[in-house]
Amino acid sequence: MKAAEQIFVSIRFLSLEEKTIKRIIQDWLVFTRILYRPLWLGLNQEPLQTFSLSLCLTMIRENCRENEFALRMSDGVNESCIHFRYGRLREDHILTKEIFYEHRQMILDYTEVQMNLATCAYIRDYGEYLHHNLANLKSRLTIQSQTEIDALPKVRRSDDQVEVDCSQFAGYDLYFGGHCLTSCWRMYFGEGYQESVPLEIIQDVQQVEQVRWLSHKVLMVELYRDPFRWADQRNQSFQRMFRDQLGIDQLAWSNGTGVLREPYIEYSHTQGRIQTVQYQNDYLQPTTKKQATHFVTRSFDVEKKQHQVKRVKGSLNTKAFFPIVDDTRMSMKNQVVLNPELSLDGGLAAYEFYIRNHLEIPKVVMDQRYREYLVVLDLYLPEEQIQNFPYQRLKEKMGEVRFSRLKKRRKGKYMDLTKGDNHLRVRFVAQETGQNKRSLWGEFNGRTSV
Repeated sequence: MKAAEQIFVSIRFLSLEEKTIKRIIQDWLVFTRILYRPLWLGLNQEPLQTFSLSLCLTMIRENCRENEFALRMSDGVNESCIHFRYGRLREDHILTKEIFYEHRQMILDYTEVQMNLATCAYIRDYGEYLHHNLANLKSRLTIQSQTEIDALPKVRRSDDQVEVDCSQFAGYDLYFGGHCLTSCWRMYFGEGYQESVPLEIIQDVQQVEQVRWLSHKVLMVELYRDPFRWADQRNQSFQRMFRDQLGIDQLAWSNGTGVLREPYIEYSHTQGRIQTVQYQNDYLQPTTKKQATHFVTRSFDVEKKQHQVKRVKGSLNTKAFFPIVDDTRMSMKNQVVLNPELSLDGGLAAYEFYIRNHLEIPKVVMDQRYREYLVVLDLYLPEEQIQNFPYQRLKEKMGEVRFSRLKKRRKGKYMDLTKGDNHLRVRFVAQETGQNKRSLWGEFNGRTSV
């Protein structure tokens, strides 16, 4: 199934004054009427009416002071909408391929101008947006066949409804710290991102078509040349690499089990400060944590707007995988919070990923501490999931790993695993008794490279 090719423009604004809101809505109205001739007009969920400029202006005047409203216009093919909700404004346009190419430069210029006030924006193929963000199984039949949908990853929501797990897709829109994070043809990032994903990290991404500063506080990234060729394997790899380089999925999980991929970058957010480590290979290209030989560490003071960066060549040590150290008890551990009840396989894939990720560490990591200390992975789970842990199924799936029997302890269960020289204790802890922490990145051995 191939949908008609359309372009999707979305621009988002935060915390604006009433005067500025009116101006942006007027800009949206003028811009839309230049692009195409509206035939229909609708407010919120009310039926569409025949478009007239006087009616449109009346609707704007009577609703711009409301806490929430949505105004949309259409000519039956193209559609534009302005959404307002408690100080947040979003401007959307869905345009035909012909309209986009006819007014391409104006659309790009308009988006750049709006970014003087906006927090973020993107321009992408509308089919690509739907492919990566449409979770409802019935709705996806408009863009894919049933056979294609059956092959997609699924997740169970809290209401027991099964949906497509869109968080596994490169172009999925994820929100962190109030900001949209995604991967698509063109993306615009305002200075507000400094509080979640600093622009200096975005500026340094590799394998993109272009990265350009529009001003001292707005950064634009273009992943590939033609937005309508997003399905090309090469362009999809650019989308995935951009997402992995920014570590978007590690910032906020939405499916209960995580992304089940090794990180290319890791974050530590504390009050007023962001610390990151980016993983690179010998050619200074982005790579996964276990393959890294170069490490770019950054420290951002959000309030003072100060940024420090250091490049180190070397290797990871045990603390990079087990950052919580107790020298008195001679133990090191890491913590992962999971909610496998949202998965359709009972968490089996997630258990295998996180256990292998901490058991199968490279030999170069096996320092003196690793050989002498007890290394532990604490999995924080709902109590019911601990009782229903699929021990036998996991043991069969990881046939080359030696499992001890599952033992009970005061606050959960545990088991010991070995694979060659590698060893790991996995403890299952009820979430009510533990601290809901994500994995922290630790330290590495190395020297500063020139």
